[in-house]
Amino acid sequence: MKNSHQHLLTKLLVFLCLFFVLQSPVFAESAGTGKNSHVNNEKHSTQNSVFETESTKKAVERLIGKKFAKQFHFKAVETNDEKDYFSIQKGHKNNGTQNTILIEGTSTSALLTGFNWYLKYVADANISWNGEQLNLPEKLPVPESEIKQEANVQHRFALNDTDQGYTQPYADWDYWERKIDVLALHGVNEVLVYPGQEAVYKKTFQEFGYTEEEMIEWIPQPAHQSWWLLQNMSGFPDPISKDVINKRVELGKKIVKRLKELGMTPVFPGYFGTVPADFEEKNQDANVVPQGTWSGFQRPGWLDPTNVLYQEVAASFYKNQEEIFGETTMYKMDLLHEGGTAGKVNVQNASIAVQNALEKAHPGAIWAILGWQSNPRKETIKAIDRSKMLIVDGLSDRYTGLNREEEWLNTPYAFGSIWNFGGHTTMGANMSVWNSTYWDWLEKPNSALSGIAIMPEASDNNPVAFDFLSELAWRDTPVNLDTWFSKWTERRYGDFDQHAVNAWQALQESAYSMPADGWSEAQDGLFGAEPSLSATKAASWSPSSMRYDPNTFAKALPELLKVDSSLRTSSAYKYDLMDVTRQVISNESRILLPRIKAAYNAKNREKFNELSDQWLHWMKLLDQVVGTNKQTMIGPWLEKARSFALNEEGAANLEYDARTLLTVWGNRSGSEAGLQDYSNREWQGLVGDYYYSRWKAYFDSLDKALKTGENPKSIDWYEFGNNWAKQTNDYPLESTGDIYELAQQVYDELASQSLASIEMSNDRVAVAPGEPTTISVTFTNHNMFEDAKDIQLSLDTPNGMTAEALTDVSKDSLAPGEAFTVKWRITVSEEIDSNFSVNLDVAGSYKHGATNAETSNNINLLIVKDIQSPFKTKSFNNAIFSQSGEQFAIYGGGSDLWGLTNEYGTIYQKDAFSSGKSVTTKVMSQDHTAPWARAGIVVRNDLAKQNGSAGYINLAITPENGCVLSWDSNGDGYVDSYKKTKNKTTPVYLRLTREGTTFIGECSTDGETWTTVSADDVPGVAEAPDAGLFMTAANGSNDHRGVVKFKEFSISPAQDLTVTDVKEKIKDYRQSGGINSDKAAHALTLHVTAVERYANNNETEKVVKHLKGFGDLLEYYNESGLVSDKAYQEIKMDADYLKEKWQ
Repeated sequence: MKNSHQHLLTKLLVFLCLFFVLQSPVFAESAGTGKNSHVNNEKHSTQNSVFETESTKKAVERLIGKKFAKQFHFKAVETNDEKDYFSIQKGHKNNGTQNTILIEGTSTSALLTGFNWYLKYVADANISWNGEQLNLPEKLPVPESEIKQEANVQHRFALNDTDQGYTQPYADWDYWERKIDVLALHGVNEVLVYPGQEAVYKKTFQEFGYTEEEMIEWIPQPAHQSWWLLQNMSGFPDPISKDVINKRVELGKKIVKRLKELGMTPVFPGYFGTVPADFEEKNQDANVVPQGTWSGFQRPGWLDPTNVLYQEVAASFYKNQEEIFGETTMYKMDLLHEGGTAGKVNVQNASIAVQNALEKAHPGAIWAILGWQSNPRKETIKAIDRSKMLIVDGLSDRYTGLNREEEWLNTPYAFGSIWNFGGHTTMGANMSVWNSTYWDWLEKPNSALSGIAIMPEASDNNPVAFDFLSELAWRDTPVNLDTWFSKWTERRYGDFDQHAVNAWQALQESAYSMPADGWSEAQDGLFGAEPSLSATKAASWSPSSMRYDPNTFAKALPELLKVDSSLRTSSAYKYDLMDVTRQVISNESRILLPRIKAAYNAKNREKFNELSDQWLHWMKLLDQVVGTNKQTMIGPWLEKARSFALNEEGAANLEYDARTLLTVWGNRSGSEAGLQDYSNREWQGLVGDYYYSRWKAYFDSLDKALKTGENPKSIDWYEFGNNWAKQTNDYPLESTGDIYELAQQVYDELASQSLASIEMSNDRVAVAPGEPTTISVTFTNHNMFEDAKDIQLSLDTPNGMTAEALTDVSKDSLAPGEAFTVKWRITVSEEIDSNFSVNLDVAGSYKHGATNAETSNNINLLIVKDIQSPFKTKSFNNAIFSQSGEQFAIYGGGSDLWGLTNEYGTIYQKDAFSSGKSVTTKVMSQDHTAPWARAGIVVRNDLAKQNGSAGYINLAITPENGCVLSWDSNGDGYVDSYKKTKNKTTPVYLRLTREGTTFIGECSTDGETWTTVSADDVPGVAEAPDAGLFMTAANGSNDHRGVVKFKEFSISPAQDLTVTDVKEKIKDYRQSGGINSDKAAHALTLHVTAVERYANNNETEKVVKHLKGFGDLLEYYNESGLVSDKAYQEIKMDADYLKEKWQ
């Protein structure tokens, strides 16, 4: 009892000591780093005693130097309504020598935001994550009157889960110190922190049966860790070393410490159930739900949060995290992210368990979750305590008509934007959308809008977007964008300059006023795309067309070049000039590539080489432009990766990690699932070496094809990229070149080039003889800086067609980007001498300056001709059909051919595809109506029945997804499975072979070397289903139709056929009743016997002659009713095959 009393007395003394310590000002000044710093951030900003200002002073000294920093006085103030605010006003004498600027604020974050507001709106200075302008006078100006700004939301969140992969996975403390300072200046008070978190997982699972070696095998290298923490993948590309983990832990600790010093909440990853492989084997009571694959990678399993082991793992996780990094009050978790599956686990109960585990470890902590796709799930929102969740919305600016209060049941959320994906260097953001939508949401009754979320997948780009989005939280009304951008130029370059204003007005009206059209990022450039004449984007999930007017954007370049020389010395101006010049060249790729394609398709080798050389020239020039800025160079990126290692082997592994992310991204399956070039960017080294060498190899293969008449060589782009990623060659570490001189060169070259195009359309793609159609021809001046003059257009029509001009065919002048249209009425006569396809050629002549230039184009008309027997047609997509000999065409629409949607047009043979046969065709061309438009071979028990007919399979070529085999895997008559192979486009050969219920799909570029797409079972297939050609536009509407052209369609034995096989088939059909006359069977057999005799003697002419006679006799018996249609088709098919073989 005595010891017990002593123990209680001791506890009481400790409690009293702590009570008095907690009242002391010294302790209170550092209390912001304690357990409930996030929850108390707004509260402790209301009392002078709760935070000190020394950290603010040090940050300002780091940013502008002590000489200027001493002219500021920072004061902590209190607030009564828990809202952050700052004020700026003239201060008092500082040591009796100089006036100071007094900045008061309710938190360290507010003080630094106030300091930055002073720089921007009083001193005309700029600090950003892309350059700065700090041309400050010796005596800093003071505001004419007090400036006061209040935060309109509590949460000011920054960084995407992927930021620390796509931005700087191997960043050192110098980088992070600057980044944190810049975030603090822009009012951010919550920052996602990933570096070193792998140590938490490592330590935790070593407590649950795993060795250190097993954990190191599971944890990816730093460049790919973001997706491991999101439960998308693990263990790529090599085991991480303990040294790298330790180095990242030390970095993470510094980041956390500095964030807390500056009044910012570190946001840690929370634990929501990710486990290493074999967790159930090592922990028998566990229930782990397999998560399948993500973009070709095996996902880690999900530990059922309702399982008793989850609470144990979560408790250990949070304990270890706190021991390593300390406590915080916000944790980021995305439950079942991007395709995650709950299996049989109740998601509501699981969500409650996840929140309970967090609450138990950190009472009052906030669960931050990304608003993206189906995330967060309704089941989660309904179940949890919504007051302790913050949804950081990644889709705020992508769509109109969103109602987050209704969709998310009034859960607090942050208005967010992801204006950058993968680290693309493209300029642009939906800023005009932000300027309206944010305020609409904030001011609506019962709004749950509680923050902003700055979440580009990679930061360090688009500084104007970062600046503007961060300001939303500190204003009380929308801004006048013209005025705002004008002020931006003053602080960005140091003074008013009309040319700078003009430049940024052009940028504002183009790249920074993109609409909410389903995208938040501008298009990427085509120089970084996997080489293809049909390329429309580099990354699989990027916009495939311009989201703004490139000619309006281009006006910024000459205006920036005219900015006064006194304002051109800052790193801010140099960065902007580099970025605009880079983007102008990048946009040029979208003009040039279609011209290269047109030259190749026209088999104009001279023009093709001229234009492809021009493409490669622009790539080399682009490489020089981005080499003037260290932030757009691959050399420093790779050097930082190597610097994390302790030896050469480790350095090579880390460099491979860094290189793969930017190129092939991961393994082959992930790359081919769409990740290749996801992180494309126009950086020195990438453009001038990797991208250049890819396009050079591709153009060389096309040039050889034009020279020899053969199909171009197929190139394995994954192998190409992976080989580059394995290299360890050096790239420049320091910037070189004068950006002003290079920008002037780019402008001069673009202004002097003759660049115009002709686009053609018609009101009828398919025209029957005697019907008129109207052709519209649009001439566009693509020179971004000079007028096109003396434009003249002419149309050439073939015999059997007449043309009448409905508008003027000439124009005196067109400004940059302008166009004019000419219309002709075309009439097709009954006597037109052609197959079903006719080209109409238009030529255009014009002048750029004193240079005469020409351009041309053509459009194809489909002449409708009847489909011949034995073929039939069926349309479920508003299709029109045409046949000319062995050539076929289908012009049609179709929203899709998947699941319950069966919208296709087909030319087919009835009951034609028995086991042991192969169907072959060549798809000559396919209009690009959509990435998943399909054209090729289709098989079905009944192709004339739109829904429910089994035996359903198709082999198709697509514009962007290669060859695809799609089939009905369960016999319900609806396509539900597919496999594909990339690197194929038209023209392409397709072959579908049947063996019982198994179908083998193959494709080939030359008809000799075949690539197997897949071999799959099709249940419910009939003995002889229908088989034919088909197409669907697969674009969501029948209004947008396209043409597909085929050459030849044959059904032949999969194995080589002999005359004896034909004799056996006649015998089989006589026995089954397909031939109902002994006389007919006998006559046919005699004919085939004669063929057999001549074949044995190699008498080719007699073989062919008798096979023709056999065909005529077979047709006679079919028409007489002695041979069934099915027997007739099958035997004729074999006879035709033999005849073709002998001819």
